[in-house]
Amino acid sequence: MNHLKLLLGFAALFLSSCPQSSIARDSPFTRHGTGPRYWIAYEECFVTNVPLSEERWKANIDWMEKTFKPYGYDMICNDGWIEAAQTVNENGYITKYNSDWKNGFSYWTKYLQERGMKMGVYYNPMWLTRAAYEQNLPVKGTSYHTRDIVGYKSFNDPLYWVDVDKPGAKEWIQNYVRYFKEMGVAYLRIDFLENYETNYGTRRYEQALAWIAEAAGDDLFLSLVMPHCYNHAKTELKYGDMIRIDDDCFDGDWDFVSNRRRGQQKDHWPQFGNAFDGFIGFADVGARGQMILDGDFMRMNKLANDNERRFLFSLMIMGGSALAIADQYDTIGDHAWVYQNPEMNELNSLGFAAKPLSYDFRDAANSSRWIGQLPNGDWVVGLFNRESTPQTRSIDFRRELGIEDGQAVNVRDLWERKDLGGMSGTYTVELRPHECKVIRIQHKTLKIEAETASVRDGAKSIK
Repeated sequence: MNHLKLLLGFAALFLSSCPQSSIARDSPFTRHGTGPRYWIAYEECFVTNVPLSEERWKANIDWMEKTFKPYGYDMICNDGWIEAAQTVNENGYITKYNSDWKNGFSYWTKYLQERGMKMGVYYNPMWLTRAAYEQNLPVKGTSYHTRDIVGYKSFNDPLYWVDVDKPGAKEWIQNYVRYFKEMGVAYLRIDFLENYETNYGTRRYEQALAWIAEAAGDDLFLSLVMPHCYNHAKTELKYGDMIRIDDDCFDGDWDFVSNRRRGQQKDHWPQFGNAFDGFIGFADVGARGQMILDGDFMRMNKLANDNERRFLFSLMIMGGSALAIADQYDTIGDHAWVYQNPEMNELNSLGFAAKPLSYDFRDAANSSRWIGQLPNGDWVVGLFNRESTPQTRSIDFRRELGIEDGQAVNVRDLWERKDLGGMSGTYTVELRPHECKVIRIQHKTLKIEAETASVRDGAKSIK
């Protein structure tokens, strides 16, 4: 009975901190609770500041199929540097990631499908290319043309914003979403949302998202990137499946993971400078049935050591994030193992998202301790050391997990992939700088094993 009361109190604590006035988008993706596992074409573009070549795109797809598809990484997505996508169809919609590419989205979607993989597309359906504007193409399903729906403020010279207050804008945006869906695209990464809301206001921003969500339905995963997240993501919760909760990956080093603007929050994008603070700040809305949190991309080749690599991957797992590999076939080095841990990836498959024991940035020890429960009742605990000095971290089984005093539980280290044996009371570990531990507490295991042994011994005695 005490165990039940503790669990109910734990749940009430989390629910009380959620924005009760917000209604979250209900989709298969939010009901699942965690983001996809995939490869993103970010690193090469960021390093060179030019669009990805088609040859490198294919090389990375083939590498992902061989190296990571067996571990559930079954999607490939282009990324920004999209301004050179000026090849459009009769409706004004882009057909390729880049006009210099030989093949378009439809070719690559089929290429991936033939390999049992999915296509993700980085694009914003509120954009309208310069090519579509200059050709003044008809807006599908209306009597309007592309020049009729552009707004007073452009995103940049090659890309215009569509003004949702203009007739024909709804059809443009929704048909763009349907265009990608009909092509077989599974994931739409919609970027620079802060720019639209800043220039056109929250009312028009929300209207655009509502149209996108309506057109996406249950078939297209909506990733909302660079949102202001005003009022604790009240608008984004209604219309997206996943939101970015921290600044860009950029160099992908420890600064991105934990240090950049640590302990500071802004009231607009990017509210948080590093991934760890972002997960703390939005953890109360990051849960199954609410919103998936996106910590941005991982570049394992840029971290200083294996402790930092395990730390970053564990943080993404505990936060319920998408697991987005930005390393490439020729940059990852010997670090593929980080993404290939089956016991960690299983948590993502189960829709697992944990919570910190404190949402207070000033409480470094407790905001670095994360806990969550799996559908079968097992607890998963993540203990993190963000500091530059060794730190002791512990979890009290009774007080923090509701496991009764004296009840033995099996503790399993998910990185070592081995059982630590039966324990009761408290688990304590000394963590080196930038080190973490992720343990799975199987409080039913020992009881089941004891009962099995009892039956087996009884059978022997009968013989």
